[in-house]
Amino acid sequence: MSTRINHNLLSLGAQRALWTTQTDLDKAVQRLSSGLRINYAWDDPTGLGISERLRAAIAGMAEAEKNANYDVNMMQTAEGALAVIDEKLIRMRAIAIQASNGVLTTLDRQVANVEFQQLKSEMDRIARTANYNGFFLLDGSRSAPAISTDTTLALGFNGVSTAGNANSVKFHIGESNTVGQDYYYINIAGMTASQLGIVGLDVSNTATAQEAVETIIAAINSKDVTRTFLGSMVERLQNTILNLKVQAESATASESTIRDADFAAEMSNFTRAQILMQTGVSMLTTANSVPQIVAQLVG
Repeated sequence: MSTRINHNLLSLGAQRALWTTQTDLDKAVQRLSSGLRINYAWDDPTGLGISERLRAAIAGMAEAEKNANYDVNMMQTAEGALAVIDEKLIRMRAIAIQASNGVLTTLDRQVANVEFQQLKSEMDRIARTANYNGFFLLDGSRSAPAISTDTTLALGFNGVSTAGNANSVKFHIGESNTVGQDYYYINIAGMTASQLGIVGLDVSNTATAQEAVETIIAAINSKDVTRTFLGSMVERLQNTILNLKVQAESATASESTIRDADFAAEMSNFTRAQILMQTGVSMLTTANSVPQIVAQLVG
């Protein structure tokens, strides 16, 4: 083997190996300190692109889940108001049946009519004031303007549609923007005294009391349709929330596999790079000392 001093190939080879080891050591330290396998785009360009799309989808699912929870809260508010209205209608029906009995005196019916009218007024007030975040729910402002031929719109203008109208509330419960999948519209029937058809009712005599019984039965049926609709929507939204949680969990697992650092593997890489760094520095020192042999030759 010839000995040269202008080009120390052993030193150049040791420097190249040392540079590679230093890069591996830096990468291991970066991953261990950040917990991420991909810290920069050049760490894994393809993996970064996939993980970023997954992260965007996960963020969208998280917001969709929040939206669905808001929607559940809104429907529960409406259903809670209807539960109170339900009690009022049941009591009004009982009073009307009582007033229909011929053994009551005129004074008895007048007294019964006072309670009857107060219940009706309170029921109407509740329907007009029930709201969630400023959205009035049972005053008729959320009902469909006309009976639709769409079979999803049930009796009393309750229902779900993909087109919506000026009174509809939009439920955006998906990560994207596809109608019918990521969002749809709902309408809620009005439950005021006027919309239930009980405005002019009284129980001051047997004839009007008997008429009130039939009218209130119809009002209770209409109320039941709306209350059932609200309950089914809450159940539907709860299933939506569960599905979003499952999807977000799966997407997070995939994103973690791509982006997060494997600490066991990275610690092994760090230890290996440390050892190679120490031996590399030692070998570089040895390689740099080789040209000194020339001094002995010329000495």
